[in-house]
Amino acid sequence: MVGVLFSALGSWRPSFWYDEAATVSAVDRSYAQLFSLVHHTDGVHALYYLLLKPWTALFGLSEFSVRFPSAIAVGAAAAALVVLANRLWDLPFGVMAGLVLLTVPRVMWAGNEARSYAGTLFLAVVLTWLLVAAADRGRWWWLGYGVVAIVAVVWFFLAVTLLAAHAAYLVLRQRSAFRGFGVTVIAVMILVSPFAWWVHGQRAQISWIPEMSLQRVVTYALWEFFVGSWPYLIVAGVVVAVALVAAVLTWSVERAGLFVLAWCWLLIPAAVVFVISWTGTQLYAPRYLVFTVPALALLLAWSARTVARENRWITVVVLVALAAAATPEYLAQRGPYGRMGGTDFSAVGDYIGAHAAPGDCVAFDGAPSWSPESQRVVLQTKPGDFAVLRDIGPKIDAAQSGRLWDVPTPVSAYRVFAQGCAVMWVVTDGERSRASVLYPGGMSDWFFQPFHFTNSELYREISAAGLHITGRTQFNHSQVVRMQR
Repeated sequence: MVGVLFSALGSWRPSFWYDEAATVSAVDRSYAQLFSLVHHTDGVHALYYLLLKPWTALFGLSEFSVRFPSAIAVGAAAAALVVLANRLWDLPFGVMAGLVLLTVPRVMWAGNEARSYAGTLFLAVVLTWLLVAAADRGRWWWLGYGVVAIVAVVWFFLAVTLLAAHAAYLVLRQRSAFRGFGVTVIAVMILVSPFAWWVHGQRAQISWIPEMSLQRVVTYALWEFFVGSWPYLIVAGVVVAVALVAAVLTWSVERAGLFVLAWCWLLIPAAVVFVISWTGTQLYAPRYLVFTVPALALLLAWSARTVARENRWITVVVLVALAAAATPEYLAQRGPYGRMGGTDFSAVGDYIGAHAAPGDCVAFDGAPSWSPESQRVVLQTKPGDFAVLRDIGPKIDAAQSGRLWDVPTPVSAYRVFAQGCAVMWVVTDGERSRASVLYPGGMSDWFFQPFHFTNSELYREISAAGLHITGRTQFNHSQVVRMQR
C-alpha cells in the first residue's frame, strides 16, 4: 500500500510524453484496431495494451487513471521484494529492501509512467522468488517458474535476459538445481519462440536507438537506475563502497548467496544487451533494464545491513539518506513538465479543451525540430479535449491503418479548410530566437531550432484565408495560437 500511494501521489500532474501518448493512442481504439496495431508494430507491448484497455474503458484516459496501474505494480513489486528478501535473510532485511526499492529514482519514474515497465519490475521479482523456491524445493516449483517466465518475456521481451542471470546464479551457488532449471528454460524458449520471431520482425520500431559505444555504458551507469540524479548515485555509491571495504577487511561476506544473486541480477542482463547491441541489433535504451533495479535495492539493503551489523539505527540512517537524496528527483518527476524532455502535450490539449468553443477549428503544425512526429500527437494524447472541435483530419488515420501515429495532412491544405472557420486554434512549436539542445533521459539529443510562428508555412496558409492572430499561449516547448476571422 505504501508503494502504491507513494507512486500514485502527484501522478496526475505531469504531461504525457511520447511513450505515454503511444499508450493512449493504442488503447483508445477498438480491439480490432488494436490487434492491427500490434500486428504491424509495438507487439512487445501487446499484453500490456490488452490489459490496460478494459481498465481505461472503466476509468478513462486521464493522466491519473492511465498511470495508476503502474503505481499498483510498483507497490506489488515492493511487497514481493519484501517476501524475497525475507527468504534470503530475515524480515527486517526484507522490509529494508522493499523500502529502498521505492527510493530508487528509476522506480519512482516507473510508478508514474503509463507504460509496461512497472509490470516488468513486479514480474522480475516474482520470477526471482520462484527461482529461489524452486532451487530449494524443485519439482512443481519449476512449473510455476516456467509459467511466470513466459508471462514476463511476453510482457517485455528483454526480460528474457533475466534467465541468463538466474543461470549464472545457479552455476555459482546451487548447481544441483541446474538440471530442473535447464529443462524449464528450454521449454520456455520453445514456447516463446513464435513471439520472439514476431517481435523481431518489428525491430524497425527501435531503429531510433543510438549505436552502442562507451558513452552508452556511461549513460547506463547514470541513467538506468538514477535517472540522472547525482545525489542518489553518490549516496548509493558510498553505501555500497563502505560495505565492500568492510567485507574485504573482515574477509567475509554475510549471506554470500544473496550477494551473488544481487550482482548476477544487476549486471548480467545489461552485459547480454550490451553485447548484442555491439554486435548486431541496437537494443539498449535507459529504462529497458528496469527489471534489474530490484537487484540494486537488494545490494543497497545488504550494504546497509553489513555496515550496521547489530546496530539497526544505521540502517535507518542509510534509508533516510537515500530518501533525502531521491527527493529532488521525486518532486521533479511530478512537476507539470516532469516527463521525458519536459513535453507539454497534456497541458496544450487541456488548455484548448478549456478555452475553445464547440465548432471552433483546430490546426496542427508539422513536426517541430525537436520532434519525430507532427503536432497531431497532442490530439492523439488528449482526444477528449478536441471532441467538439473541427479538425481537417489526417492524411492517413493511425487507427484505421494499423499505425501508431497519424500521417498528417499537408500544411498546404489548411488554406481551404480555414476558409470555413471563424476561429482557429493552432498547435505549433514555441517561439524561440536561439537554438538549443536537450539530452533527455540519457537518450538521443533533441534539437530546438529558432522558430517564429509568423514565419511558418502554416501561418501563411491560415492568414491567407482571412484569419489573424488574437492570442498566444506559450507552454514548455509548444504554443497555442488563437486566430479569428
